[in-house]
Amino acid sequence: MTTAIPVAPSRTEKIAAQLLLLALFSVSFSTALTNVFVGLFYLSFVAALVASAPLRAVLRSRSLMMPGLLALSLLALYLLGTTWTIAPHDDVVTALRKYSRLLILPMGIALAWRDSTLPRRALQYCLAGTAVLVVSIYLTSLGLMPTSSLGWWRVSTDRQDAFVFRNHITIGILLGFAASASLLIATHARTTRGRIAAAAAALAAALPIMILSQGRTGYVVLLIGLVTVFFLRVRLTPARVAAGLTALALLFGGMYTYSHNVKSRTDDMVHEINHDVERSPNGLRVSFFEVGLATIARHPLIGVGTGGFAEVYAPTALRIWPAGHEFAVARYQPHSEFVNTGVQLGLLGLCAYFGMLFTIGRAALGQRSFERDMLALLWLVYVITSSFNSLLWDTTEAHWFLLLSGCLFVGALRQRASAAAAVRQEVVQRGAHA
Repeated sequence: MTTAIPVAPSRTEKIAAQLLLLALFSVSFSTALTNVFVGLFYLSFVAALVASAPLRAVLRSRSLMMPGLLALSLLALYLLGTTWTIAPHDDVVTALRKYSRLLILPMGIALAWRDSTLPRRALQYCLAGTAVLVVSIYLTSLGLMPTSSLGWWRVSTDRQDAFVFRNHITIGILLGFAASASLLIATHARTTRGRIAAAAAALAAALPIMILSQGRTGYVVLLIGLVTVFFLRVRLTPARVAAGLTALALLFGGMYTYSHNVKSRTDDMVHEINHDVERSPNGLRVSFFEVGLATIARHPLIGVGTGGFAEVYAPTALRIWPAGHEFAVARYQPHSEFVNTGVQLGLLGLCAYFGMLFTIGRAALGQRSFERDMLALLWLVYVITSSFNSLLWDTTEAHWFLLLSGCLFVGALRQRASAAAAVRQEVVQRGAHA
């Protein structure tokens, strides 16, 4: 492991870090601002790399940069995948544009290692941006959210599905993580005032998921988050595990009973799956998985190439939808990052993708701390949700995860290094006193 470099971050490094933070702040409510800040972040990072020898030294550390190196390897595979792809030119360009975001991960890791305050600030900016989204959803539900005459953001007119800026799937992911992260902060807070404030923030982020939104993904993310916080922060005994799981079951049972959105959306999902309603959202998801897994079985090693899923799914879309229907010729993605990666790059791509996720998640293992707990929460939410959503393909979710995970990864590593140094110091002191 590379030790901390004593030289303070340069001015260009600080500018790059600030642009990363601004991108994280805006990711919850503005794609345009996020893209602007990310583009400026790329340029400023290159400038910082040219000007800062310490930053270049960090990039040469294989142990520290392993997740970033695997992200770059995955991007390289997508570039190579253009040589054997079955996809038309437009789909290839779209895929490369989306996966170019993998460049963010190694850049974020390097900057966070150079600036020990960046991991905590990244989390703060992310949650502050999500707070803007939360307030906007409440305003939308009350009919008070202003619209944009230029069409810069969407405002729902359906009080049963209050969404703004983002669709209800993305909102559920962002708010589910924010609610769980705020609850985790409450358990680590040292003062009663801090615990109350963080718990109130958790409730404020959770209520739109449970009452105002129709995003089933949000229900799942909230459940993942609550279970994760429980197992991370409660001293586990059989009685406490039973009590905690019972409380969670009662909470979600109450949501199903008393929330019209939760009940109707859950019932719709069960009906669509049980009755094989192909033209429903869940019927389409089932067909995505079937076509995707069959394609992986036929092309197990390197897949069908970059951007290839829409092409292999096209015959199924034509079969499901009537001739001339707009959905019959839509360019679909499978709503599963695992399936999407496997279809495009086969086992080779899946190894690089899971390797990247494994090296990030490994930093969350070991003695518990705030940094490791927060990384574990982010990792579990992203990985589990990626099994039924293409999060690396989607603009908001990809930026959210790649910008935040690099910073939290370094925060966890720094905490581990500090804890190890403290143990060594204690051993030395005991030896001196013996």
